[in-house]
Amino acid sequence: MKRYHIVETAFGYAAVVFGAQPFRLLAVHLPRTDLDALCQPLDEQFAAMDNADSQALAVGASLVRYFDGQRIDIPWPVMDLSVFTPSQQAVYRAVTTIPYGRTAAYGQVAMMAGFPRAARFVGTCMANNRYPVFIPCHRVIKSDGTIGGFGGSAGDTDLKRRMLALESRSA
Repeated sequence: MKRYHIVETAFGYAAVVFGAQPFRLLAVHLPRTDLDALCQPLDEQFAAMDNADSQALAVGASLVRYFDGQRIDIPWPVMDLSVFTPSQQAVYRAVTTIPYGRTAAYGQVAMMAGFPRAARFVGTCMANNRYPVFIPCHRVIKSDGTIGGFGGSAGDTDLKRRMLALESRSA
């Protein structure tokens, strides 16, 4: 059964979606200021809020630390990458090598992942990233240096800018 845990960060309310027994991190939902807007789709998709699971609490605490400007570790052991193709996994792993406070263009990430000329594929992977913050898709920008989309669309670029600014102040 899928569950979710809500945390309050300096940027708003975020959610950790997980499966229990064994614990598997299924998704991270980026901060929003409207708690109801965050919870409603989760309630429709996932059966229960669970703010007591110790591993979900630990992942949530990492998100809180990140949005407080601290560097965090990637919880690789609990992230379920098996739902992604090997090519997608290569892209996600390449993105995690972009240093904190730095950015890389979609084409650069494609090269890093071993897929030259696959910048659009990288963009698709970023739009479908289930683990934002941990797989830092906010660090991927357009080749002309502009911000590009975020959260699966071009509509949440303010959050992307804020996250990059947070990292550049803390780098």
